[in-house]
Amino acid sequence: MGLLTVTYGGIEIPVKITKLNRNLMPPITNNTQTIGNSDGGSFSSSRYGENTITFDYMIDNRMAKDLSEFRRKTAGIIHSKELKQLIFSDEPDLYYEAILSGEQTLNEEYLNSTGTLTFIVPDGLAHSTVEKTFSAVANSSGVLEATIINGGTEAVPIDYTIKHNHENGYVGIVSEHGVIQLGSPDEVDTEIRQKSQVLVNYRNATEMGNMTDGQGVLTENFPKNGSFKTVTINGQQVLAVNSVGTGNNWHGASKMVTIPADSNGEVGAVNFLAQSHIWFETGRVQQTGLLEFVVGDEAGQHLASIHVYKKATNANIASAIMQIQLTEKKRIVYEPNYKSVTANGTGSNIYIRKNGELFEFYFGGGRYQYRVPAAASKKAKTLTIFLGQWGTLGAGNIVSRMYFHNVLFQKDNVNYWYDIPNRYRAGSTVYVDGSATKVYVDGIPSLDDERLGSTYFLAPPGETKVQFYYSAFSNPGPTVTAKIREAYL
Repeated sequence: MGLLTVTYGGIEIPVKITKLNRNLMPPITNNTQTIGNSDGGSFSSSRYGENTITFDYMIDNRMAKDLSEFRRKTAGIIHSKELKQLIFSDEPDLYYEAILSGEQTLNEEYLNSTGTLTFIVPDGLAHSTVEKTFSAVANSSGVLEATIINGGTEAVPIDYTIKHNHENGYVGIVSEHGVIQLGSPDEVDTEIRQKSQVLVNYRNATEMGNMTDGQGVLTENFPKNGSFKTVTINGQQVLAVNSVGTGNNWHGASKMVTIPADSNGEVGAVNFLAQSHIWFETGRVQQTGLLEFVVGDEAGQHLASIHVYKKATNANIASAIMQIQLTEKKRIVYEPNYKSVTANGTGSNIYIRKNGELFEFYFGGGRYQYRVPAAASKKAKTLTIFLGQWGTLGAGNIVSRMYFHNVLFQKDNVNYWYDIPNRYRAGSTVYVDGSATKVYVDGIPSLDDERLGSTYFLAPPGETKVQFYYSAFSNPGPTVTAKIREAYL
């Protein structure tokens, strides 16, 4: 036991554990009821409560400063106002979501001091540090099916990743424990109506190379004498700035694409969706940078944009600004650190949507809508991306992670007989977060997808078969994986 170590929030607590009590399992509460004048009682239900983990420890303190340093350092590690992962070295593949509780003792003695630490585990469980993934394959009836094997002792949430290989209007997730329904099973694939058409879909830096360098509509007439380069992040090629060029104010690299004609030969889009996946994260406070995503109109003027910039060199503060015809509509001030990007550290999605006079912007998880009647008939014609820097601060002071992952432009309300772009287009990914009971489409929360009556069921210990259904016209069908994180009493 003397060699046992413990970490909290990923930091080792500098103690020698002399006694550890994780309890066999959390305390159990059984509910019974009396039936009439019958002897005894009837069992109603049972539940377990929160667990308590307590350990005695010892430290070597040959000098007074050793004890003082231990007290300050350890207090900084163990004090928290939120749950953190508590991990013991004898079970490194498990963690407890725990928080300190009650009085923490330290008995100060010469050479060796001792004490006790007590943590509360509100859910009473130990969770696996490793997620288990299960792929769905066609069963003997041709139905996509995943067999989930939970080797833990408790039922746990299930997450699903559904990558569409063809347009699709419906996803059904079915097991004996419940059903989740997304979209509409009645959605059809072909008819004459107004639907959307993707006109630009650059999925990586290589495809964004088809855009024209040194051109574009920006929020100001910045010098566009810089250049881009390709950087590989998590196996994906993204577009980064290679050189910001020269200039006294903002200057950098620019790319532009003219929106192609739709299937009717019409150029320009009154109603559209312009979307990109970006990353804007500083590595040092003195860094500056500018990222622009701009829709231009048929006259070569600014129609709408989202731009993110950091100009201050003495504070890590950035601003995200949304404009319509160069008029600022919304400004979000935030700190562009690792917490401002998604949990897996790859940036976030942004978009600009226009439907007549209604403009909608998406940034940082929020949607912002504005009506501009004077711009109702304005058509989008170009899409511009820009990465730059302020002044002459040098390459070493450019925002460290300033990337474009992809660029998409979708024209809405196109009149023609067409294989309907359904709720889920080919290449889109639906992610179902079982713990949070939320649905995301291409990384964006999608509250409208879930149908009333859906049940986010759990995977109990043992084997659970989950089947997946989709629109009959979706061929080939989607690629589906399920994942769980086992939990133990």
